[in-house]
Amino acid sequence: MSQENSKKPLGLEKNFPAELSSDERRRVPRLNLTTEQFRHSQNGKIYSVFDLSKNGMGLRLLDSQEVSLFPVGSHFDGILSLKRVKYPVRCQVKHLGRDLVGCEFEGMDSETRKALDQLLDPAALGAELRPLPAIEGSAVWYHAPSGTDLIIWRASDGGYSRLSIFLMGTYVQWEAQEGLTSGRIDHSQEASEVRGVVRFETLVLHRDEQLDSSKLKIAKTLLISSNLPEELKTWCLKQLG
Repeated sequence: MSQENSKKPLGLEKNFPAELSSDERRRVPRLNLTTEQFRHSQNGKIYSVFDLSKNGMGLRLLDSQEVSLFPVGSHFDGILSLKRVKYPVRCQVKHLGRDLVGCEFEGMDSETRKALDQLLDPAALGAELRPLPAIEGSAVWYHAPSGTDLIIWRASDGGYSRLSIFLMGTYVQWEAQEGLTSGRIDHSQEASEVRGVVRFETLVLHRDEQLDSSKLKIAKTLLISSNLPEELKTWCLKQLG
């Protein structure tokens, strides 16, 4: 694994196991634009927010040359828009990707913290999961705010072969061959393929040595609170044990 991919991912929680086993690259669909946005105070530009967590966020740059404006370790402030309500935040740059900036929040006030906690409540995210058009291989795709995605891939026989849940920079995944795993997400340096509002992006999945029960609990809460068809919801929960 390269030095770039070994760094802490964009806008993620910090409480991960110290030991991580084999990594996996996974090409997944993600929305090209997000409802969460950030207005930079210094340059006035607006950036889409990806993989938002309680500790930080990832900013998507429309022009990859703009990475030079965000040197690692630098500080900046601006306005974070959550559900069209604006909150002031201050950040420090922790990681740079091809067209992404990973930031950590600093000195967040109580009102912004409360709004972020409410937005990122797994039950609230689950209630906002909405189906998106079928993607490659006729996979089933549900999306919610803050980079939350539920994707179910089909096997050649039409049955389901893999279930992946991505939220707050972490993942829980079931596969017919591998079983149930969990871990954290990194964004690779590979160029993404953009098709309208959908961006096909290669993610690096850093697998936990052991299944993380806290991640599994969050994934189950997300599903239980969702409006997925009951048959599909039951199947998903069964795979999560």
